Amino acid sequence: MRTYKVNRTKKPKVPSKETIEKYKDFTSLSHEYDKMVKRPKVPLYKDKKMFLVLLLIVLIAILLSQAGDEKSAEEDIESIDTEQIVD
Repeated sequence: MRTYKVNRTKKPKVPSKETIEKYKDFTSLSHEYDKMVKRPKVPLYKDKKMFLVLLLIVLIAILLSQAGDEKSAEEDIESIDTEQIVD
């Protein structure tokens, strides 16, 4: 079993009056908590930063698909050339 020691010689840490008054405003404290914990209500396409990130992802996907199409077209041309040489 664990033994715990309670140190009663030191004075407990008490926040200052200013700090206590700051946290007595529960509406602002609740608002700050909700802002930190809950998801934002703004949709992704209306948030400027997220819109730019989504746009960047879409552009990269388009570029990759075009590069894949060009590569497959080159392979088709090479396969046609090799078939003509064999015949």
